[in-house]
Amino acid sequence: MFTRLFSLISLGFFTCTSFAHQGHEHEHHTDTVEAISVSHAWVREWLPGTPSTSAYFMVSNQDHHAAKLVKATVEGVGRVEMHEHIHADGMMKMQQVESVEVAPESTLAFQPGGFHLMLFEPAKPIKKGDSLKLTLYFADGDRVFTMADVKSVMEQESSHQHHH
Repeated sequence: MFTRLFSLISLGFFTCTSFAHQGHEHEHHTDTVEAISVSHAWVREWLPGTPSTSAYFMVSNQDHHAAKLVKATVEGVGRVEMHEHIHADGMMKMQQVESVEVAPESTLAFQPGGFHLMLFEPAKPIKKGDSLKLTLYFADGDRVFTMADVKSVMEQESSHQHHH
């Protein structure tokens, strides 16, 4: 009796899951996520007495369609905004942006003097040597994450000099 009941329950379970699985397409979700990647992520160490710090990274889009970045979160930080530096009236100024488009088959750098993240309201002091989870959210519902190392201003300046 128990074996027969177990067999009927198992049959019902596998039948339901196979029907549920038939209408679900893996292709769109998996390919899009694999097409977007994040690398070289780092956060500038929070300096005492400052209300914010910044985060930088490279985001690559290997898809044939543009990807629209609409939000970012950083573990242990209350608020994250996307910003860009622009030249206006002969001066460089920073402004918040609602979204950033990553062109098809390209890599976009979030770097000092360009696009970057502004981080506000840390839950605890963020110091050199920490590693924080950075999550990027896209308009199509996809998201990717990576770990961002916290670097001191001195480390950032020395690594910047080596790239030139």
